[in-house]
Amino acid sequence: MSEQYSIGEPFLPQLIGQTFNLVLDGLLQRLVENGYDDLRPTHYLNVFRLLDCDGTRPTTLARKAGMTPQAMSELVGHLEQHGYVRRVRDPADGRGRIVVFADRGTRAAEISAGYFAELEVRWADVVGADGLQAVRSSLTQILADLPARRTAIGGGD
Repeated sequence: MSEQYSIGEPFLPQLIGQTFNLVLDGLLQRLVENGYDDLRPTHYLNVFRLLDCDGTRPTTLARKAGMTPQAMSELVGHLEQHGYVRRVRDPADGRGRIVVFADRGTRAAEISAGYFAELEVRWADVVGADGLQAVRSSLTQILADLPARRTAIGGGD
């Protein structure tokens, strides 16, 4: 173990995970407060955060989420029944279908974006605007490096 860390001090990935859990819990609470009490963490984690604005094929969602296409089909079906998403013809390939936000899903996404913006203001109050920008910059650099590292070690995608 590195001497940089004392016993009991969490590693950065643990802190990022704990922060993510707090963000997700707060997001779901905000959605419930706004009448979206039928959404569960799996809907956000496996569909909403992976859905492109122009729509995404269900098989692509399944691959990105690490799920079987059948399991993704069940999630998308549930969200479609509740008015969050629609399956429409893929304009790039009329034979395929893509998943797009429906009106209720668009509104939930807008509420989510507002919540995220409020979080950033709150975090800037805690660590300062420069501190928050440093976190954003550092995480952006780490994320930009990941595809190169995956390729270098044979991970692909």
